[in-house]
Amino acid sequence: MAGFEAALRDRGHDGIAEALIARHNQRMQRIVYSGQVMQSIGLPLLTSQFPMGLAAEELGADLGRPPFWSGPTWPDHLAWGLDSVITAVRLMLCLQPIGASIVARTQLERWSSNLQFNSGIDQQPGESTVAWLNRLWAEPGVRPPDGVETPVGELFADLSELLHGRGRLMPLVWLDVADVTEMPSSEHVQMLEAVGNALIVSLSHIRTCLATAAEQKGYEVLAETINRIRLVAPARSWLPDLRTFLWPLLPMFIRQPGVEGPLGAMATAHRRVISAMQAGREPAEPSELWPAFSFGAHRFRALLAAQHAYQWERKLLGDRFEEQGVENAFTRAVLAGEMAAVVARWLRQDPDKRSPADALAVCASGLRSAQWLWLEDDNRGMGCLRSVIEQVARARTWRLRPERARKTEANPNCTPRDWIEGAGWRRLNLLNRALGEFAHGSTKTNWNVARNALVAIQNTEDVEQAQYTGRTHALTAMIFILSVECAAWADTFGSHLGDAYRRVVRIDDAQADQAIEALLNRAWEKRQTPLR
Repeated sequence: MAGFEAALRDRGHDGIAEALIARHNQRMQRIVYSGQVMQSIGLPLLTSQFPMGLAAEELGADLGRPPFWSGPTWPDHLAWGLDSVITAVRLMLCLQPIGASIVARTQLERWSSNLQFNSGIDQQPGESTVAWLNRLWAEPGVRPPDGVETPVGELFADLSELLHGRGRLMPLVWLDVADVTEMPSSEHVQMLEAVGNALIVSLSHIRTCLATAAEQKGYEVLAETINRIRLVAPARSWLPDLRTFLWPLLPMFIRQPGVEGPLGAMATAHRRVISAMQAGREPAEPSELWPAFSFGAHRFRALLAAQHAYQWERKLLGDRFEEQGVENAFTRAVLAGEMAAVVARWLRQDPDKRSPADALAVCASGLRSAQWLWLEDDNRGMGCLRSVIEQVARARTWRLRPERARKTEANPNCTPRDWIEGAGWRRLNLLNRALGEFAHGSTKTNWNVARNALVAIQNTEDVEQAQYTGRTHALTAMIFILSVECAAWADTFGSHLGDAYRRVVRIDDAQADQAIEALLNRAWEKRQTPLR
């Protein structure tokens, strides 16, 4: 806090902005510095990407589809599951536990739904999801996931608890937001295994589905080959410059000449290996490089999709297109996320404020992942926003109604809705529920219908354009709400800090209250909008 007060004294509110931006820049550099450690954790999870991707292509999957799209066919859907593992690994490499956990949990639910359908093992009335998942995956005839000893239901519980801002994995969030120069410890590595193990469970079932699809087509040799695929092996190659592979796909980044070339080279190498295998030749590239090739090819497809989306938006909006619009939104998210992290650190020093500190820490981590996924048109970014809306409501409840907050914290079965109502935002339940749909991946959810709810909440007269901006509106609304809450919490440490931050993000309390009230009213008016 003394550092921020000194920056305010020496540079005015610009000093606060510069400190927050500098903090973000240090965080990005840490991704590079921790690269070797994190690659040793993440790249082994990509061992099976090449052989299973090749099998999916042999079965008819279009491996040129954007990574975020599950495609129109069953082989495409299986390939999307493989892409999702890479998406989660990328977020792990970037030390973003909320985003990685959202992707891992939605995949775990998706493939559990498939296993339920094929096995007939249904969740019984009154049976917890954790107990049911443990029973489902332990049934005779279900192939045990390679090397995963933790029951699947326990993995699901760990990820879910983290997304609600509690549980044994919370140190991963504090690694993300607290000291942006801290390297992962051995304890952090062990906690990351929960995310990795959840991905292995999904990979195990995708392997089974690919083998079954091959058998149904009469490809007996292919089915046998798929069943022998090893899911995890020690990483034997490294990506020397992670920035090209990991940085968020902002327009200013994707236009840089040094980005498309390296990713395109990796995608070309990946295709050469596939072509050699399909022709029955031994690839010239050693198998140790294949996980890195798969990762690079995935990122190249994400880059092409982002470039296409950028040009499509330019065409759609015409004269209304703002060249710097995405970059400006990114800057606002950085300022909100870093301020939430800073305030969380200040609050954490008081033992009585650990809960609101945890809440704001999750907001900071979740908002970052939400925006990075949003840049790639990935619906799971909205799932990250579900954690943000719950935790900003939790922080607000602690600030305005501490006694109610204590009672809610003491309830082990408290829900996001409890925090939304505790914050005085009952009218915002539609937004909370819509974002909640994106935080889950079972066949009961319908992301397209949930997106319609985000579209309905907007305040716009252009109905046609509104069909494409529902997720953007949800993201910008949560950035704004989090910024308002950060300013209010900063006031508790001195109004000079809160006022300086308000000047940085250009927030006026009276206008902010009016804007949030208008959002609450719109959400309430549309509360009957279906979500499934």
